[in-house]
Amino acid sequence: MKTNRNGQSKVLTTAELDLLIHELPKGVHTVLANVCRRTGCRISEARQLKWENIFPGGITFPKGVTKTLESRTIPIFSSLYDLLMEWKQEIELIKGQPVSPSDWVFVGRFGDKPITRQAHGKQLQITIERIGFKGVSSHSYRRSALTSASSKGLPLKAIQTLSGHKSLAVLSRYLEVSEEERKNVAQAFA
Repeated sequence: MKTNRNGQSKVLTTAELDLLIHELPKGVHTVLANVCRRTGCRISEARQLKWENIFPGGITFPKGVTKTLESRTIPIFSSLYDLLMEWKQEIELIKGQPVSPSDWVFVGRFGDKPITRQAHGKQLQITIERIGFKGVSSHSYRRSALTSASSKGLPLKAIQTLSGHKSLAVLSRYLEVSEEERKNVAQAFA
């Protein structure tokens, strides 16, 4: 568990993610958290998205924002796309004009740069303290998404194509194995 920036972020259940995101301040923080949760991306990748990176059925994380410096496109469901389009309308109402494809999806407080990791991290910290979660950080969205996919028996290679990890060995360090899964494996031993 993550303590004082050491260790791995806690993997959250679906119910815990629902609660956490519901309790975050509405607007930029909930939409940003949903993008991380539903794509398995890093917070630093999500915060640097521009409207040109989002399209019906997918989000492309350009090579300039990914850790591996290779772009990747993540398929998304209509619920996330609809949430992003509602967010876009909200921004347009606030600005009083349409957003440009080159505008940031998650604008920082001064409007010319994307939101910072620290800004979201501060709101996340306040929220997790209020609801009593321990060991949670913004990386919990990513670890939870990848672990959830793995727990459903999806091929690691397929998960790797979306996570952007260079190797299965690195990906496997992200994945948490539940006690139930350990028991199932032990039962399967010959």
